[in-house]
Amino acid sequence: MKSANEELKRITDIILTREEEYGELKNACDDLFQFFLELSDLNLESEESKKDYFLPGGKAIGTVWAGMCVKEFMRTKKFLTGIYKAVQRAQERFSGQPVHILYAGSGPFGTLLVPLTTRFQPEEIQITFLEINEESLEKLKRIIKELEIDSYVKDIVLCDASDYQVDRQDPIHMVVTETMQRALYKEPQVSITANLVPQMAEGGILIPQNIKIDASLLDSKRDLERMTGVEGAEQDFSFYIDTILELNQTSIKEYSRETHTFPECEVYLPDKMEDRFDSFSLFTDIQVFEDEILTYMQCSLNMPYHIMKKRVMEAESAGRRKIGLQYMVGEVPGFQYRWLS
Repeated sequence: MKSANEELKRITDIILTREEEYGELKNACDDLFQFFLELSDLNLESEESKKDYFLPGGKAIGTVWAGMCVKEFMRTKKFLTGIYKAVQRAQERFSGQPVHILYAGSGPFGTLLVPLTTRFQPEEIQITFLEINEESLEKLKRIIKELEIDSYVKDIVLCDASDYQVDRQDPIHMVVTETMQRALYKEPQVSITANLVPQMAEGGILIPQNIKIDASLLDSKRDLERMTGVEGAEQDFSFYIDTILELNQTSIKEYSRETHTFPECEVYLPDKMEDRFDSFSLFTDIQVFEDEILTYMQCSLNMPYHIMKKRVMEAESAGRRKIGLQYMVGEVPGFQYRWLS
């Protein structure tokens, strides 16, 4: 009978090494979910475990929902593989010492780092876990104990990662935070990034490396044809307008912690908009690290976010083509729009 650590290694090896074998990847992520579920003793039917936390910088999802993210196999595949590569890069930059990773919003399973304890030694990586949900933190502690991986853990902190202060005597080499929904809506990815990136060591690595939000027109009928493999639909189901925000270590400097906003971005609708386009939408691409990228519809984070449907555009525009879009952080972070001219 395999030990828990051997089973975790088996699952992790599949996730890290398979590329196009989607059935195998899905099965591995389902196995990983079941593995964590049993170790943590999480009750999926508990209403208390489904409750979300509402913070000044956005929503922290309930324990059950956070745990279930593992089942999105492309999301889990890309993040784990990207982080694995990023740790190797950090080892080159910070040689002679363990890579200190700050994992903000670890959820109940520590999904994005616990599996990598099968690939690295405690002398190579040290992890500080941050989590606002007390139940999630207790489940994570149980998993760490069951796997006997305490030697990898520098600290486990119950806190809002948007306010966490790093000990400057113990520098952070990597920040991992996947606290987002499509178009950076609702969850505190931006406020956490804004707080933690300036506190990283020089040369530190942020995961995801870049999150790109594009404004586009969407033809939902043609998009459905794209999903069913209709020839040519992949090329013309949408019309790209402009990139309205990128979230990375450089762009976060443009975020104002006083007004909790990014600068407004102005975009122009085409002079002659084809009738077939039925919504003004935001598309999200996530560069986890280098070539590990999640793009359109690969997981729930890449689904289009509809700013307005065609009938609303027609009713509100009054012949105007210029739209201002601004990302604002609050209890419900997201983009606000206004017609300019």
